[in-house]
Amino acid sequence: MPGIRADGRSKGKRKMTTFQAATVVSVVRGQISAPPQTVFPLCCPVEEYKWIPGWKCHLVHCPNDKVEFGTVFREIFSAPFLLGRASGETTWTAVLHEPENYRVHFKLENAHSSSLYKIELEDDGSGGTSSILEFTYRALDDAGNTLAENALQEKIERMLDLIGLMLKTYCETGRMISFLELQKAVSAVRGLSLAQKLRMAMNRLMMLHMKDQDRARFMRRFKSG
Repeated sequence: MPGIRADGRSKGKRKMTTFQAATVVSVVRGQISAPPQTVFPLCCPVEEYKWIPGWKCHLVHCPNDKVEFGTVFREIFSAPFLLGRASGETTWTAVLHEPENYRVHFKLENAHSSSLYKIELEDDGSGGTSSILEFTYRALDDAGNTLAENALQEKIERMLDLIGLMLKTYCETGRMISFLELQKAVSAVRGLSLAQKLRMAMNRLMMLHMKDQDRARFMRRFKSG
């Protein structure tokens, strides 16, 4: 019969495969010699201009210039880790904001993944802050799965380590970490390939040339106190 194979199955029909999303969970713990009521407000896309060198983002919804439930912004800072390239936007949405408990959770979405990033702080009992940064990555397509299969857990942990270092430096010294200090820290990080470090360097250059209408306004405000 036309269109029927000898084994009784129809010709030309491909076997359907179900996409199985890879999931990667990374957790990094830290310690900061500053109280959580000082540290927590800095976990905000506006406040990050104070302590992340060259930080730029596009504020989509941040009416009070501070993080709250429903805050939305876009950035390219995470592209070398989450997209495996020097550039590419990721959209962040605050899905939980509990300042009284020093907890904020963000949903991160980009072309290849949807992730949940939990920032949770607590008083360490001696005037400092214990932090738990938990990042759950979920692939949306085959490219996202490929990223997950290439030591993504370790790469995300290194990203969280660097974020923690920048935050710790600002909280404990009152100044932003310098590009030179940050470069030394990146060079010393194990688990990052030369290609990964080059993507990070290219990412910083792209951020330097990226337009950010809000940056100048916020920097003036910070300088004026």
